[in-house]
Amino acid sequence: MIAVERLIAFRYLRARRDEGFISVIAGFSLVGIALGVGTLIVVMAVMNGFQLEMLRQMAAISGQLGVQGNRDGLEATPDLLQRLKAVPGVVQATPSAEGQVIAVAGDKVRGVLLRGMTPEDFRARTPLSAAIDGPPAVRERYRNLCRSENGETTNWGTLQNFGDGFTVAVGKRFADLMGLKVGDKLQIVSPVSIATPLGVMPRSAVAEVTAVFCAGMYDYDSNFIYAPLPEVQRLMGMGNRITTIEIFLKDGTPLAAARAAVTRAVGPQGWVFDWFQANFGFFAAIQGQTNVLFIVLTMIVLVAAFNIVSSLVMLVRTKTGDIAILRTMGATRGQILRLFLLDGLAIGGIGAAIGVVLGLAFAMNIEAIRQWLQHTFGLVLFDETLYLLAEMPSHITWQEVATIAVMAVVFALAASLYPAFRAARLDPVEGLRRE
Repeated sequence: MIAVERLIAFRYLRARRDEGFISVIAGFSLVGIALGVGTLIVVMAVMNGFQLEMLRQMAAISGQLGVQGNRDGLEATPDLLQRLKAVPGVVQATPSAEGQVIAVAGDKVRGVLLRGMTPEDFRARTPLSAAIDGPPAVRERYRNLCRSENGETTNWGTLQNFGDGFTVAVGKRFADLMGLKVGDKLQIVSPVSIATPLGVMPRSAVAEVTAVFCAGMYDYDSNFIYAPLPEVQRLMGMGNRITTIEIFLKDGTPLAAARAAVTRAVGPQGWVFDWFQANFGFFAAIQGQTNVLFIVLTMIVLVAAFNIVSSLVMLVRTKTGDIAILRTMGATRGQILRLFLLDGLAIGGIGAAIGVVLGLAFAMNIEAIRQWLQHTFGLVLFDETLYLLAEMPSHITWQEVATIAVMAVVFALAASLYPAFRAARLDPVEGLRRE
């Protein structure tokens, strides 16, 4: 009887000419579910990709863990660095010094974050050094992230002279804002004061721009300047102390376990923080937006699924005689119930399947679609100054896709319950009398 039920259910979905309106309503329900499921998959993929890409970029530049001392800084002794590098899962532990400074180039002034590190450590940060002297394929990829709007060719400089005196590497966006090119001079003013015969004056230095980097994140490319560690320590009046030891972990290393091990290795010399603590407000805001979008778009799928109610109710009314005949031929109430539940499941299942295909295709090509829409219609769909990334990210979580598809099918099943129960309770004698 299962095959018979399936045959009759699918036959009812192919309405006759005088029942065309029912098919139209069912078609709209199917399209609504497909669009809702597809939209939900795309939005969740973009939000997940945005969070993961931000985390990946931040971790690649600043590490997954950090160690800080008191307000006077931290002394990165060889013994401390050796203990940190011996922690399981730690790939690299690099000292850095940073502080807020004022950059002056001609008549342009901008507040930036000056970060000092050794030339070797700077070259090891792929997002920073790739656009300057990385492998050809990687170099072109990073350079394309910061391509000039007017099509001008950028002189990215070289890292060979980075470390010879007060030389700096600046972000591409910062260079554009300040009108800087490789070889130009940049005055850096520190908030740390120094006593002079003329009174107390802020420390300042003139640096030479030796390279231009592109990390692909607007915040880094517009607000960060990198200089040799000794020069930053001198300008900030730190002596031999630093502000942070940045710790990079192997892929797949549990963050909580690594943080506990690093804390034991540091001891009372400093305190350990992770990437989430350093950017708690930012990632909490992203997670909140993701949850709200998921709930709102789920309501769209729910509304589309419950359009099935109207189509199945009308189908039951038009098939009253057929139901009565099936009951007189021996069909049970359970078989009639399953028959109309199959109709609702078919609409929901097909709509969910189409939505999954459309959503995955759109999510996998989201950046290409964005570029085409922007160039064709002159729209700004993803402002990198607002979202801090040069490309629209996308990360598909298959468990999430399966959850969305199952959710849509469950909604369709729930919407089919009332019409199916109504059909199952139909009195065959009353149904034949109406005919």
